Amino acid sequence: MWTLFLRTALDYAVEFAEVAVFGFLVAGLIQQFVRAQALQRLVSGGVVRANLVGSVIGFVTPLCCCTAIPTAMSLYRQTRRAGPACAFLIATPWFNWYGLSALIIFLGPRIGVAVACAAVITGWLTGMLIDVMSRQSIPGTEVWTASSVSAQPGAMATCVKDAQSGPMISCGCDDGESIAVQDSAWFDFSEPKQKVRAALRTAIALFRELAPWIVAGILVGALAKVFLPAAWVSHYAGAKGMVGVGMALLFAGIVYTDSLGSLPFVHSLLQKGMGPGNAMILLVAGVGSNLSTLGPVTRTMGRRSALIYALGVLIVTGLLGLALNRL
Repeated sequence: MWTLFLRTALDYAVEFAEVAVFGFLVAGLIQQFVRAQALQRLVSGGVVRANLVGSVIGFVTPLCCCTAIPTAMSLYRQTRRAGPACAFLIATPWFNWYGLSALIIFLGPRIGVAVACAAVITGWLTGMLIDVMSRQSIPGTEVWTASSVSAQPGAMATCVKDAQSGPMISCGCDDGESIAVQDSAWFDFSEPKQKVRAALRTAIALFRELAPWIVAGILVGALAKVFLPAAWVSHYAGAKGMVGVGMALLFAGIVYTDSLGSLPFVHSLLQKGMGPGNAMILLVAGVGSNLSTLGPVTRTMGRRSALIYALGVLIVTGLLGLALNRL
């Protein structure tokens, strides 16, 4: 049994490693080449608009849950808004062209589209909850001062301060005059070689920071997969009422599930009579609320945001699962 556990944990680790390298590199490249001010503008404004944008901007990417984690952490560090970053983390693994195609192939158009829409709704509502309940100030409204900032014409020289780690954007800001010059450019391709090297350093630093949490989630997920009887899970999670939804939420919260890797397993449960709402919960909440995801969120955004994140995902997916079971 323990040999099977070790093999399962190793399989999970290999699945993660195959795509994690891409995700950490994307996160590093975003941090170096995409202007922080552009991301701030994208998720600026009220909680409704900003979190809706956070839920849908990942559609053009092929990111799965493993690659979305470091990208979402980078988005948070660039914008200092936990809500849109969490909305991106929840929605992107299923609401992207690659994930949606896989959903339709494995589960059919009805359930596939329902899962993708549920991911967007869950990300949107959970992001709004985080923004409202964490009482974070909205970045972008506070312009810091600088006595001397060298900027190209049309560039924005705004420095947003992080209460814990100082200025988030290194732009030479200190006490002096307030500067805010509008810039519409999204990317900064100056000194590309230096930026690529910096992106690699960022990717390695992110990996070192997030790896312990991800490993913990993989081990817990392997324990649950090996030692929880499949017949027991199928029997209780197959019910379409509150009991089935509750069991699906419990299973989703403790088991590490890769977004695409979990599709064959969920498909087999659907064939055995699992309700479509319960399947949606396993896919959306399983990707969004397992320990491999909550660990990095806690480490980067704090315990309060992580708690609201977990509760938001479980509550919203639970309600959506009940509704989908009744359709």
